Amino acid sequence: MFKEIAFPEFIGETEQAVVLVVPALDQDLSVLFNRFHEGEEIDYWFKWELKSGETDGFMVALQIGWDEEDVISIGFTFDMWEYLPVITKRSNLVLMTDWALIEEGIAAGMDKMGRFRPKALLVRDVGQGIDELSSTVAEQAMFSEKSTELIQLLEILQRSFVSGYNMH
Repeated sequence: MFKEIAFPEFIGETEQAVVLVVPALDQDLSVLFNRFHEGEEIDYWFKWELKSGETDGFMVALQIGWDEEDVISIGFTFDMWEYLPVITKRSNLVLMTDWALIEEGIAAGMDKMGRFRPKALLVRDVGQGIDELSSTVAEQAMFSEKSTELIQLLEILQRSFVSGYNMH
């Protein structure tokens, strides 16, 4: 089932991944985290989309889904678009819902029995689909009154491709 769009409260990067802290998704992801921690293999999918608001302009959304109806959506506003090439370059995204993992480290992810069970989801190859998003943005830019904003997004997305090629 489609939920509202949640926004990251923190975006950071390591050498291996971009880290997003989105506490608003804690309840939506708690069952999924429990299933992962119990060793269940869960197939998930993700896709990048361009969203437009009546007055807000445009937003990029990363949708992540599993099972048949569970979907979360993370929004990247105009101010966050500069992170898109970094996300593509790092290729991996760690989605966390608990600030304690940043503030306290590994100890915050330990349960009462001493098992490491962080409220975190690793999304691999998260840059896949940016090319499709770029095509959508280019198409929309041709017909939108707000084309300058879309052209700026397109330029940012194109940096994602250049970054990706430099990694090989």
